[in-house]
Amino acid sequence: MINPMDLWSSLSEDLQRRQNQGLRRSLTPCRPLSPTRTLRQGRSVLHFASNDYLAMAWNPQVREEFARIADQYSLGATASPLILGTSEPYAKLVESIAHWHQSESAVVFPSGYAANLGTLQSLVSPEDLVLSDALNHACLIDGCRLSKATIKVFPHRDTDSLGDLLANLRGRFRMAYILTDTLFSMDGHVAPIPQIESLCREFNALAIADEAHASGVFGNRGRGLLDAHRADRSVWIKTGTLSKAIGCTGGYVAGPHLLCDTLLHRARSLIFSTALPPAILGAAAKSIQLIQNMDEQRLKLLERSSYLRKELTLRGFRTTADTTPIIPLYVHDPHEALRLSEKLFDAGIFVPAIRPPTVPPNGCLLRISLNSDHTHEDCQLLLDALG
Repeated sequence: MINPMDLWSSLSEDLQRRQNQGLRRSLTPCRPLSPTRTLRQGRSVLHFASNDYLAMAWNPQVREEFARIADQYSLGATASPLILGTSEPYAKLVESIAHWHQSESAVVFPSGYAANLGTLQSLVSPEDLVLSDALNHACLIDGCRLSKATIKVFPHRDTDSLGDLLANLRGRFRMAYILTDTLFSMDGHVAPIPQIESLCREFNALAIADEAHASGVFGNRGRGLLDAHRADRSVWIKTGTLSKAIGCTGGYVAGPHLLCDTLLHRARSLIFSTALPPAILGAAAKSIQLIQNMDEQRLKLLERSSYLRKELTLRGFRTTADTTPIIPLYVHDPHEALRLSEKLFDAGIFVPAIRPPTVPPNGCLLRISLNSDHTHEDCQLLLDALG
């Protein structure tokens, strides 16, 4: 038993420990100036830190739609979707997402985090088995915990280990679910989608895929990596976000009517949250409309990624071979990550240092996030600053 003073003392010691280990965090106010520049610590700097992969947060047509709807509706939705929050823009966005992903229906959540929590809490029971990739996003991990299912973590993208787990455990459980990001947010890796799908068929399992960083960037009309791999819809449940390539905020699930109706009745993160503001919903629908015809920007984004990875490798830096807009620059420890990030900032470039617990203890990195407005010259400035 401890008293309140002991609690505050232990919290203070924890923060000091984080400081000593290079893991202390703080909020730094920024003022975005463009898709590739921000005002940070009083300086205008080139940044490689945004997940606005297609620069849609700055798109004039999307911003105009936001302003138009804000002028017609209340500032906030004023209630949950099941009360007053299903405005006309909400219904239009649901229709837009379903049409985009060629699904029967969709559900819009307050965030991508809420979409994954709500989906897992709604579908997975304590009698089920959940197999989760070791580098899955925190929202998938927390959704697993909420479900109270038996959870087994398999090594990152290791489908042999995943298959062994299924072979040994599947028969003991009511249902089995395989959880994965399709594009992993820190290392920029692509999930082994065909192999996971094959295992689902073999062991009568379902896969839940978070397309947060892939939707808008990959696939026909930007539908994501499941679409790019022509994944079997009967095997996969797709979640996504409105806050990355779409440039707004919120999350969604796209799928059959049965799934979406179930979420409306069971997903606590939807039922007990106020709906997104109408202006955001309308802007997201406009962004989705535009994104479907942005193949040129998608191609440019991936070409820049290939070029930058090649040059980093030639200069002796450790990165990955995946061609995605997320490029990790691996370092030894948190202190080195902070030093390298500070060195780049001194040169007028901001690339964030990623440290535990966001990554494993031995996985510290600088995350270079590209968007379609980054030029060849911007990439060259980054390479020159790295030396």
